[in-house]
Amino acid sequence: MKKIIALISLLGAVPCMAQTPSRNLMPDGSYDSYIGLGVNSRPVYEGSETRKRALLPMFQMEWSNGFYISGMSAGWHLSESPEFEFGPLLQLEPGRTPSGLGSTIDTPMRTTSSSDWGPELKIIGRKINRLEGMTDIKARLLGGGFFNYRVTENLRFTNALLYGAGNDRKGLKLNSDLNYRFGNLPRHHSLSLNFGVSIVNESYANSFFGVNEEDSWNSINEEYAAKAGIKDVHVDLNWNYSINSSWLVTSRIRTAKLLGSAKDSPLVEKQVGTSASVALAYRF
Repeated sequence: MKKIIALISLLGAVPCMAQTPSRNLMPDGSYDSYIGLGVNSRPVYEGSETRKRALLPMFQMEWSNGFYISGMSAGWHLSESPEFEFGPLLQLEPGRTPSGLGSTIDTPMRTTSSSDWGPELKIIGRKINRLEGMTDIKARLLGGGFFNYRVTENLRFTNALLYGAGNDRKGLKLNSDLNYRFGNLPRHHSLSLNFGVSIVNESYANSFFGVNEEDSWNSINEEYAAKAGIKDVHVDLNWNYSINSSWLVTSRIRTAKLLGSAKDSPLVEKQVGTSASVALAYRF
């Protein structure tokens, strides 16, 4: 099971196809699919200043009945309307461990000398890991639904509500986005701009940004209780280039800024994070 989860995580790690795709009307019994290989660079976790770069696969497949698989998500378009899209949604949310993290900062360390005021403090630069000693967060399969509204031909309002994140399986998050697709571009090119917010409940916030008493004792982080609210605002720029009817280059840049209690978490080293990816895909 762990190997299957790891494989699905790899397939969804390139975020170019992470959003719910529009309903692609096609003849009954047919399908449309992409498979490819991409390069991805992103923070190792939300709020980390350490980056991770990897060569990873990507995958998307849609069927004429409205069912689709896109990266780590799977959903089903139940509406036949060109304006309204809705249906159930499943998404695999990767876990979080301290493996491979670390940054050099000035850390206060106690020396053996002492005075009337107690042990003397000395600042020593050393390699630390803010997740070291923190409880690992397990990968979870989230369940929920999506609702999209096409405002105009080029403007869509998308929403995805998912439940089940965190070790207590009670984490809830809502992603709401406005997506604008530019028209009148050169042949073979497509470009879209996406602006959105992510809202989470208290359980989700504490799972990923909170530090409980036990974790505080075992790590360098102070105890911290995160609250429900807006977790981040984000902007995405997506560019695709169709080489021919079968081959496609797809890319994405996302910048997200943590807000509310998430940005004040002791786990957060950097409030603004940027991820980028580019992939070559084959359509069949």
